[in-house]
Amino acid sequence: MKFYLTCILLIVFMQSNAQSTTDKIITISPNLSFQNYEHYKRLTLSSTDSHIEYLNGFDFEWGYLYKLNVTETKLGVTLSDGTQYEYRFNHVVSKTKMADSSQFKLFIDPSRYYYKLDSSEQSMNITLKELNDSTYLYFDKVEIEVPHHLKTQFNKIVSGERSRLGHFIYINEKRIRLLHL
Repeated sequence: MKFYLTCILLIVFMQSNAQSTTDKIITISPNLSFQNYEHYKRLTLSSTDSHIEYLNGFDFEWGYLYKLNVTETKLGVTLSDGTQYEYRFNHVVSKTKMADSSQFKLFIDPSRYYYKLDSSEQSMNITLKELNDSTYLYFDKVEIEVPHHLKTQFNKIVSGERSRLGHFIYINEKRIRLLHL
């Protein structure tokens, strides 16, 4: 009797930890989102109809709204960072360019980590790298053009004095322009 009860409990436990897989079409926003992650900050994919944050094999370009065919796997067990789903990229269903006048918001933070790093590691903490006097590379993912009239305010972000929410427009698939803070 104990053997049968143990088998039944094992089957119930295995079914509760089972993964389920579905092919589906999801929408990817035309800009990445700022995320306060477990131990650091990062830019992630954004979707209103999935939990996706990253998609291996998908080449994201700023300013395009995507419909993607993906395989979504609901994990049997939630991971330590809260992840409940994994995604596999199948193919692009559609890619629609947003109007150049389309505006969006993005949080600008000069530090990748929540804590101070020692001087030998400080370069890993920097999220804004100056490309020229008016353009910065943010999280190695997008170039930000800063108009002259916003340079003083933006320099306070670069120097680490503050973080701010910025309003932007798309310039091309790799570059955005700051409109105001």
